[in-house]
Amino acid sequence: MSGLILVSHNQSQRSTLTAVYDGILSRQGGLWISWNGESTVVPHEGARSYAAQQQGQYETVTFPYTPAELEEGYHTYIHKGLWPVFHQRPDMARFSASGFQEYKNINKAYARAICENATPDDVIWLQDYHLLGCATFIREEGLTNSVGIFLHQPFPAGRMFESIPEWRWFTDSLLCCDLIGFQTVQDRNNFLVWLESEFRLERLEADSFRVHGRIIRVGVFPVGIDLDDVESLRESNSCAFMEMQCRESLPENSVLSGGHLDESSGLPYRISTLEVLLRRHECYQKNITLLQLAPPSAGHAHAASQLGHALEAQCGELNGVHGTMNWYPVNYLTHAYSREEQAGLYRASRVALVTPLMAGMSLMAKMYVALQDPKNPGVLILSQFAGAADQMEGAIIVNPYDPDAMASAVHRALQMPLHERRSLHARLLKGLHMQNNHHWAGSFLRTLNDEPTAPSSLLPPAVLPHLSSSRARY
Repeated sequence: MSGLILVSHNQSQRSTLTAVYDGILSRQGGLWISWNGESTVVPHEGARSYAAQQQGQYETVTFPYTPAELEEGYHTYIHKGLWPVFHQRPDMARFSASGFQEYKNINKAYARAICENATPDDVIWLQDYHLLGCATFIREEGLTNSVGIFLHQPFPAGRMFESIPEWRWFTDSLLCCDLIGFQTVQDRNNFLVWLESEFRLERLEADSFRVHGRIIRVGVFPVGIDLDDVESLRESNSCAFMEMQCRESLPENSVLSGGHLDESSGLPYRISTLEVLLRRHECYQKNITLLQLAPPSAGHAHAASQLGHALEAQCGELNGVHGTMNWYPVNYLTHAYSREEQAGLYRASRVALVTPLMAGMSLMAKMYVALQDPKNPGVLILSQFAGAADQMEGAIIVNPYDPDAMASAVHRALQMPLHERRSLHARLLKGLHMQNNHHWAGSFLRTLNDEPTAPSSLLPPAVLPHLSSSRARY
C-alpha cells in the first residue's frame, strides 16, 4: 500500500497540533518531516544535516534552519508578510526580496528531505502556508507522487491574495498540488472565486477543475483534535494539581481567555467585555476572574512583546478601577504553563472566551470542551470568525468586535443552569468525537488518493494508508 509523508513546520514544540500529527502517525505509520526548532550555519546547501529517527510506529526526519532562514524567511517573510495577508490585514504586511529568497530556501530544504526519503507510492501531505512553495521544488525534482496541502490559515477574500508581491509564484506552486484543503467552506469559496477571476478553469466537478493542463481538487477538511491526547492530559498529576489550586484560590466565576498574542486575537475586546460585565452586574464584584493567558511564546517574536505590554497595561487599568486590596478582576498570566497545567486551568474555568477576530482552526476551543467534566461542564463562547465556529454546535457564538454582546454572553453562560450546560456540552463533545484528528486525516487522504468515502464518519485504522518499515527509495 502507499505510505504517508507528513510535512509540517515544527515538531519540537509540545502543542495541540503536534499531538494531532503524532496521533495520526502513531496509528497508521509514516514519515514526519519537519524543522527541528534550531538554527545553525550551513556552509552551502548540500551540507545541511538531516537527522532520521524512529518514533514508535513512524519515522521522523528533522533539520535545522540557517540563521538567515530563521530570521528573514520565518520571522520576517512569514510572520510579517504572509500572516497579515492571510488574516485580512494586507495593510500590515511587510515583504522584502531577501525574505522571499530565504523563504524559498526553507521550502527547498523541505523538498530535498522529501525527495531523499520518498518511495514511488508515497502520498505527500504538506501543512500550512510555511510550505506553500514546496510543491514547486518537488515537481522540479521529477517526483510524480500525489501531493496535497492543507491551509491552517483562512484564505484571504477578494483579490487580497494578490497583495503578496510573489503571488504568481505561490499560485504556480499551489497548482502543482493534486489536492488543496481548507478549514471552512468560506475559505474554499474565497480561493475558488479568486482563482476563477484570474485563470481560465475547466470545472470538472463541484470540487475539481482543470487548469494549466493539471487536474486539481479542493475540499473542506476541518481539523480535529486527538482525544487520546486529551485523556492523557486529563489523567496527569499536573492537571489535577492545577485544577485543585484554581478551585481553591479563584472565585467560582472564572473565565478563561487565551490564544496567540497577535493583532487578530481580539484580546483587548475581551478585557473590555469584562469591564462592561462589571459595570452592568454588581453581583460579579469580587466574584469573577478573567484568567488571561499571555506567555510570550504564544505570539510572533517581533510583535509579542509590544502587544503583551499593551495588553498588560489594559488589564492593569481595569484592575485599578474595579479591583480591591484582596481581589483583582483580571489575572494576567505570562508564565509558560505546560500542556498538563493548561489542562487544569481549562477544567477549572466556568467559561472559555475564545473570540479571535480571524482564526484558522481555533483548537483551543476544542481542547476546552474535551477537557471539561461532563457532569459539571463549563460553557464555550466562540467568535463567529473562528475557523471552528461552523463545527461547534453547542457553543455560544458572538461577534468578537462587540464587547456588549460578549458581556451578555458571559453573563448568560455564568448563570446557565446545570442541565443546559450539560446539554450544550454533550452536543459539542459529540462533534469532537465524530470529527477527530483521525477523521480529518482519513477524509483528506482518501480524497487525495481518489478513494470512495467510508460509510462511517469514524475511521478504523485500516482505512488509513500504512508505511512499511522497509522503505525502498527512488
